[in-house]
Amino acid sequence: MRPKLKIKRLLLVILVPVSLIVLYVLVSNQSRNAVCSDVDIKLNYKTEKPLLNETDLYRLLGLNKGKSELIGKPLKELKLNVYEQKLLKHNAIKRANVFLGVRGDLKIEIHQREPIIRVKPFGKKDYYLSEDKVHIPLSQNFTPDLIPVSCIMDSKVDNILCTLMSYVNNNTFWKEQIEQFFVSTNGDISFIPLFGNHEVILGDENDLEEKFKKLELFYRKGLSKIGWNKYKTVNLKYKEQVICK
Repeated sequence: MRPKLKIKRLLLVILVPVSLIVLYVLVSNQSRNAVCSDVDIKLNYKTEKPLLNETDLYRLLGLNKGKSELIGKPLKELKLNVYEQKLLKHNAIKRANVFLGVRGDLKIEIHQREPIIRVKPFGKKDYYLSEDKVHIPLSQNFTPDLIPVSCIMDSKVDNILCTLMSYVNNNTFWKEQIEQFFVSTNGDISFIPLFGNHEVILGDENDLEEKFKKLELFYRKGLSKIGWNKYKTVNLKYKEQVICK
């Protein structure tokens, strides 16, 4: 091998690692001195509008002036895990991801819980119940169109309501026909339909499909002929029976 070619290869072997080290040092110095360039918030929700807005999120982070308190702040001072924990303290937030973008921007991604029913507990403040049985406080930004329920407030009722709404929300007809639910102290479920002047008593949360089919048949072959205001109560608690008063 010619001497000049050997020298060139030797220089490459020496210069390439040195260049990489210099580049790493420069990038590291720039990263240490980098500041937050912007804040990008993404809200994921299944309701018509989100229960929380950007102002709410900044307040949860303790930033009453909004993004202006973050822009220009050194990236090394941003406490991403702390921000996530602060956001997760609000029951409407199921997941919160806070991370840095490639351009030095702070990204906040929120996944909102989905409320399934509005609960009106006796002597307590209203709240929304989510499908994972979490109590969500009412929102000042948006009121979802949910069926309300009047009941006592305990974990057993939460289980009853989740089972009930799992059925009703998957049945387009009954979801549109129920005005309000009630859960008594003994766990009996009843509701007021949008049509007629009566209360339907379902009993417990078991065999809901069978009970609603029985009610639909009674409506078609019974009340539709004798009148929707004939009875005050329609009781479906007992198997293969419809008891009216």
